[in-house]
Amino acid sequence: MAHFDYDSDDRELMGFLHDVADAAADTLDEIGDWSMSGEREGQYSADVVVDDVIVDMLQAAGFIVLSEESGVDEIEWPIVDNQLLIVVDPIDGSTNASKGLPWFATSLCVVDRDGLRAALVAEQSGSETRFGATRGGGANKDGVPIHVVPLTDMSRAVIGTNGVPPDPHGWWQFRTLGAAALDISLVASGGLDGYVDYHDHGVWDYLAAALICKEAGAIVGEIDDRDLMVIDPGDRRTPIVASSPALFQSLQESARANQH
Repeated sequence: MAHFDYDSDDRELMGFLHDVADAAADTLDEIGDWSMSGEREGQYSADVVVDDVIVDMLQAAGFIVLSEESGVDEIEWPIVDNQLLIVVDPIDGSTNASKGLPWFATSLCVVDRDGLRAALVAEQSGSETRFGATRGGGANKDGVPIHVVPLTDMSRAVIGTNGVPPDPHGWWQFRTLGAAALDISLVASGGLDGYVDYHDHGVWDYLAAALICKEAGAIVGEIDDRDLMVIDPGDRRTPIVASSPALFQSLQESARANQH
């Protein structure tokens, strides 16, 4: 198996991320048990099974792993050497998967000493749609470049949410789909005009999608302007993504008002 570090080629790195997503998909095809694991609140047995498979692959390839299901390897932060950290959600939207709703994914984001390096969000329910990006290399959907079309008119916006938005919200429509990595990635491809979190998420839920959206030209930030990159598994963030600065400001104001 190849070994990856700071000097690795981005194309080879992305190829490996696709291999990891393929391994997750193959494992999911064999899973019949969607009971709770009993190890952590909200964790399914399937989450653990997929995590075991892909974390073994990632560690064998030289990555430091931060996973929703198994925590974080020993790491000195911030990274100052040639090591690569990878932030993993083995099954983003596992409740959807447990109920047979076709909207869940494997989310992978590589981080190096310069920041977010490469990302893949691989839909795993059967469509096999894959959103990808590398730093400075743009974003793509199934290999085809994607870029946001800025929208400034809130009354025409279709917004993805986590949690219930305030009423009235001023948008045309909203969607609460239950898989943050996929939901946020839709902004990059124009399926949604923005995304706003009315609760919070762990870094594995949004980090890959954040790089994909940024490389597609979206505005990416946080409700209180905090850094979205964290390595403490217990440190939560409230991401906001929009196709234009004006829409981002409106969504941020809405989210802040909802806090009070």
